[in-house]
Amino acid sequence: MSDVKRFRGNGSGAGMSSAQRVLSHLLTQSQPASRPEIALACEVSRPTVFAAVERLTELGLVTDVGQRVGLPGRSASLYEVSDQAGTGVGVDIGGSNIRVSLTDVRGRQLAETRQPTSATGGAAIARQVVHLVRQLSDTTRSEPGTSRVVGVSVPGVVDPDGATVHYAWNVGQAEPFDFRTPLREALQAEVLLDNNVNLAAVGEQWQGAAQQLQTFAVIAVGAGVGAGIVHAGQLLRGAHGAAGEVAFLPLSPDYRRRRAASPDEAGGLILLRKAQEQDGWPDGRPPTSVEELFRRAAAGEAPGVALVEEESRRIAAIAASICAIIDPETIILAGGVGANEALVARTRELVDQLAPFAPAVVRSTLGDRASLVGATALALGRARENLVAGLGENNGAAASESLP
Repeated sequence: MSDVKRFRGNGSGAGMSSAQRVLSHLLTQSQPASRPEIALACEVSRPTVFAAVERLTELGLVTDVGQRVGLPGRSASLYEVSDQAGTGVGVDIGGSNIRVSLTDVRGRQLAETRQPTSATGGAAIARQVVHLVRQLSDTTRSEPGTSRVVGVSVPGVVDPDGATVHYAWNVGQAEPFDFRTPLREALQAEVLLDNNVNLAAVGEQWQGAAQQLQTFAVIAVGAGVGAGIVHAGQLLRGAHGAAGEVAFLPLSPDYRRRRAASPDEAGGLILLRKAQEQDGWPDGRPPTSVEELFRRAAAGEAPGVALVEEESRRIAAIAASICAIIDPETIILAGGVGANEALVARTRELVDQLAPFAPAVVRSTLGDRASLVGATALALGRARENLVAGLGENNGAAASESLP
């Protein structure tokens, strides 16, 4: 079961107690519900639901938020998961910024902050993340130790051990580094790591352009390029956690890329390098940013037009390679380079020519927040699982002990 499916709820509830089924249902609801509505949704009797709601209320997991008014008949009390039931933290570590989002277990945002990535190297980055999480917690009702699950988006390959990150060169960590342990020890929290583009795909499926999709890919093009691939609702990670590392695709005959720290052939760094080397710019002045490059290409400057076309062909080749393997419904382009409208439009045209069953090619609807949204979904999915599982043993005693 994918992270997103697990986050959204867990199906029939077979093998779950009535209290677990009620809590699992309420965790997926955006609006309060009455006990008859809960009984209907959970397919259990009203007396059973009444007893389950009473127990969950006593444990502080569910709260009575008043009565529904304005409808004929007897007023019904409404219930929802308490905002004190737990919290989740999403962290997105990027080469330029670190973002942190704090939500309650229902997914309602309590606070968000961002700060330029001022540190380099895994240990220093971990300390900056700890500082930001604690700082954000201090601005809300939640104490730092309250947050029991932290989801972290990292710019590298996450080892199957769930702790070691490889190739995080754009935050100054060329060697493998255990990002999880220092965060877990400092925050006294459960910490889950995943690759930033994998989590962008999770974010798009939760709240973005992939909400109705089961098989799709997010291709993020920023300083470098990477892909998050979801097949039949399952996020693909691969044997070494390196599925979607499309920067290593040998797309040209002279491909010799052996080090992750080498510039990606389809990324913004090499695009700007080529712009600097290109002749024919008006007044001999090449663009100094990717944004300027695309603006000047749109204005018809020949070197810019040629570079955007070359970049579009690289991205289209990556998309077509993914199409040949998983046959996606949609390709979502994201990142500071990838989300450019001109590149999206031209890539769409080229993929139509290259893929046997051409998918839709669309722009990310979450923009630069996609990985943060995915990290938040990762944290909340586990936090919800923990709450529901905590009701499963020894009744109230085990449940109360498991509360954040």
